[in-house]
Amino acid sequence: MSSSTAPKAPLIRPGILWPFILITSLFFLWGLANNMTDTLLAAFKRIMSMSDFQTSWIQIAFYGSYFCLALPAAIIIKKYTYKTGVLLGLGLFILGSLLFYPASLTMAYGHFLAALFILAGGLSILETAANPYIVAMGPDASGTRRLNLAQSFNPIGSITGVLLSKLFILSHLNQSSAEERAAMDDAQLAAIQS
Repeated sequence: MSSSTAPKAPLIRPGILWPFILITSLFFLWGLANNMTDTLLAAFKRIMSMSDFQTSWIQIAFYGSYFCLALPAAIIIKKYTYKTGVLLGLGLFILGSLLFYPASLTMAYGHFLAALFILAGGLSILETAANPYIVAMGPDASGTRRLNLAQSFNPIGSITGVLLSKLFILSHLNQSSAEERAAMDDAQLAAIQS
């Protein structure tokens, strides 16, 4: 039988459609989160009247977390399981997300950066776990197709992140210029920032 007439390997193993959908949704979600960091640059620059250098720490915190946690994530996954990696990544992502609330109360830039570092660490662990996990969810012959299908949701998440950022973050920012903010008293500036 020639390779063109050979039956294709099934995409996933029977009985694991739901886990496959859940892991594939992670590709969408980290695409969404990755593109929201660019929105944070504009938001922090305007809200806190920061320079480009100061706001660059957002990307340093985000991608620095990826750099710092990808290798430890691989070690944890190798020692335990892909599921452990996914749960650890989700836990850190949730913790980082929740830490934005107390950071918004203190309005300390360092607190926002710490929350973002933890959130991105969760994303790093999720990516490190989800890519090989998707490949392992079915026959070896269809592993590349599974991975390509799951990864196709990443740009959809990226586009969604841009749209959500525009609707829920950028459209609600006060339009005062840096000069107008500099002329405000502390109480007025704090009210605008909050």
